[in-house]
Order: sequence, then structure tokens, then C-alpha cells
Amino acid sequence: MGARLVRAVDWAARLSRAGLALSVAAVALGAARDWGYTVPLDVAIARALDAAAPGDALERRVAAALDAEDVALARGYADLAGELGRPLIDGTRARLAAAEAPQAAAWRNARDAAFGFVTGEANGTAALAGALASDLTVIGDVRDLAREGARMARGEEHSELIMALSAAGLAATAATFATGGGAAPAKFGVSALKAARRVGTLTAEFTADLARRLFRTADARRVGGAEAAGGAAVRATRTGGGALDLRALAATGADFKAASAAAGAAETVRLMRFVRSGDDLADLAPFARRFGARSRAVAELVGRASLRAFRATTRLTELLLEWLGWAIAWFAALAAGAVADLGRRGARLVAARV
Repeated sequence: MGARLVRAVDWAARLSRAGLALSVAAVALGAARDWGYTVPLDVAIARALDAAAPGDALERRVAAALDAEDVALARGYADLAGELGRPLIDGTRARLAAAEAPQAAAWRNARDAAFGFVTGEANGTAALAGALASDLTVIGDVRDLAREGARMARGEEHSELIMALSAAGLAATAATFATGGGAAPAKFGVSALKAARRVGTLTAEFTADLARRLFRTADARRVGGAEAAGGAAVRATRTGGGALDLRALAATGADFKAASAAAGAAETVRLMRFVRSGDDLADLAPFARRFGARSRAVAELVGRASLRAFRATTRLTELLLEWLGWAIAWFAALAAGAVADLGRRGARLVAARV
């Protein structure tokens, strides 16, 4: 019995030493090859940006953004060019500086913001901000319902999606007053979605998903576009087949507001074209916090891959932190087994000499 126990302890000690050696080797290999334990997001994004913007590509993109009066995007490209060690030529820098000059920016922003507030159209960053501001009040929803309803009555082309969102906006406004501001996130979500629809960044996939959650109807599953999903929502509410659920709008508004705090509301609206699902929208906030004003420039260059890479990295980091205690305990147990084995062998050696 004693001999078998000694052999069992001996084999356990050997397995502990082998396990410790394999664990150390795995960690060393992972650290050397960036496997599993850390995903170098900055390095991965930098490599992707470097491949997506060879030569003077960023120079051309800055010039094109300035031609389109999209100063925010031009600034994002310029910052990336500096980060990647590709400085702009003097002429492009001068154009960007002139566009960002306080007087020019103030006049352009005031003009566009007023236009966006009155008409709801968003043909620029400031106009988009104005449209968002009008939609946060009841003015924007009433204006859009009246305009689209008149077009529908005349048999003209109209947007059923805007009508659905405007109706939801009125419901959210009423709920906001009734709850003392409790439904404000839902109202913000409506404003963001309407702005994204006007700019053309609201994807069909996200719209269909939201329509299912917002109106709790199955019609949106069978339609193939953003307008069709909005139409399904309108039909559901008209026939009583769908009950409005403001919780979906509240979640959308909360995610959008979190991203807007880092990148700005107008930039977040433009980033919506990379959003296909609720998970993508939730990923916008940490993505925007990481890249700030450069977020849209990074997304335009790398595409949805940047968002997916960021999601995978952040989730892997959370997983590692969650299991860190167990990993430490595992290494401690292996080390203890190895030390115990060495101590036992040392005791045997001393006993043999005595």
C-alpha cells in the first residue's frame, strides 16, 4: 500500500512538472505570436489602414472631402495621415486650415444648421445637427408626418419609413412628458434613426431588425429594404397587428447617445451605414471612444472589419479578465506540485546520505 502511494505521489509530481512546462511554453508562444492572450488592436488597425491607404490615397481623400464640404471627414483623414507618417502637401493643408477657420466655419455651420432645422434635410454635418435638433422636439415629427402624408395623398413618392418613425416620435414625446423624462432615450433614438434615413446611412438589415422589435410584427422579416421594413411597420400599426414597444427605441437611443458622446451626433449618424444589427450599434460606442473624431475616417478606409476587430478584441479582453483568477490558480497549483516534488526528492537525498 505504501509503495503504491509513493508511486502515485511520484507520478502526480511528474505530471505537475510537465503541466507547468507546457503552460509556460504556451504562454511564451502566445506572447511571441500574439495568440489568444492579447490581440494588438492598434497594430491590427494600423496595418489595415496602411494597406487600405497606399501612397497618396489619404491626400486624395482629404481633397475629395473638402470638395464635398465635409470638413469633419477631411480632418479625420488628415489626422490619420499624420499618424501613419504621410504628411499632406502644403496646398491641401492650407485648404483644410481655411475650411476650419473660425469665421468660415461659423457662417457655414449657422447657415446649414438653420436649413436642416427648418427642412429636416441633412446635406452636411451642421445641417444634420439642425435636423437632429428639430427631431428632438415635436416640430420635426409633425413636419415630417404632414409632408409625407401630403405626398401620399397626392399619389407622389413618399417615405413610409419616415412616417413610421415620426409616429413613433410623437408617441415617444407623449411618453416623455407622461413619465417625467423617462422616455427621453426613445425620443433620441427616433431622432437618430430619422437623421440616418435622410442621410442614407440606415441599412435595410438594421431597419428590418428594429421594425420587428419596435412593432412586434413578423412582416419585416419578409421585406428586402429599409423602406419596405418601414412600410410593414406602418401597416402593422394601422391594422392593430403590431403594438408599439418603446423599449427598442430606448435601447437604440442609449447606444447612439453613448457613441455620440465620443464622436459627435452627426458623425455617429454617418457611421450608421456600417451597422447591420443591434450588436453593431452597441459596438459603436467603444469604437468611437477609441478613435474619436477619426472614427468615420477609420471606418471608411477599413470598413466593417474595423468594427468586427474591435468587438472581437474587447470581448476577448473581457473573457480573459473573467478567467484570470482561474488561470492564476491553475499556475499556482502546478507550481506548488513541482515545488513539492523537488522538496520530496531533496528530502530523499538528504535521508539517503544520513
